[in-house]
Amino acid sequence: MSRGVYVALSGAVAQEHALETTATNLANAATPGYQRLRPVFREVLAGASKKENLRYAEVGGTAVDGSRGAVRATGRALDVALPEGQYLAVSTPRGERYTRAGALSLGPDGALRTASGTPLAREDGRPIQLSVAEGEPSINPDGAVVQNGEIVARLKIVKAAEGTTFGHEGGGLLAARGPAPTPTATTLDVGALEDSNSTAVAAMTDLVTASRTFEAFQRMLETFGECDRKVLTTTPGATE
Repeated sequence: MSRGVYVALSGAVAQEHALETTATNLANAATPGYQRLRPVFREVLAGASKKENLRYAEVGGTAVDGSRGAVRATGRALDVALPEGQYLAVSTPRGERYTRAGALSLGPDGALRTASGTPLAREDGRPIQLSVAEGEPSINPDGAVVQNGEIVARLKIVKAAEGTTFGHEGGGLLAARGPAPTPTATTLDVGALEDSNSTAVAAMTDLVTASRTFEAFQRMLETFGECDRKVLTTTPGATE
């Protein structure tokens, strides 16, 4: 069997991973604060054979694209858009998580929550708890939570430390990998929301590119298979 079939197979598997990633981005093109995924590939076993200089693709996982999406004005006092590279900290049963989805609301229990229902964290990491009787709160550009004219809490806003990466957990939440993100001072865009940084047009373009590349590797596999069949059926002693 030609060793080239393994090269083609590794490329096809890599493109299948790219298709899955792109499909996720397309599905979240209208999700506020969503940060698109990018497939990570690396080359392995380059030059492993002295006779053949073959290179294989390996799926190295996915990376979150931290670039800022388009910001649109809403005029709502509990909508906030963050500067690029910064995240709202939220409290979950799995520990602290992070999000850029800034459509906040006051729950019936007094907890300040994201649109998906996750409680926001204050500076000490505990959930922000407000009084429903005091009425609707508002957010200052510095992250202070104001209710009835008084600052009652402050949003915990963080930025990635050196070596920190993020992974999607669903519900607009990101889990930190490596060093924990560090609190940072900020200036929020209040009365505005950040749209997904994955646009439908860009995702569709990536989808078409990955599909065509996958099909090219598939044709290569079929060609190698046909060559092997010809060798086996036309070369004397090839099956011995």
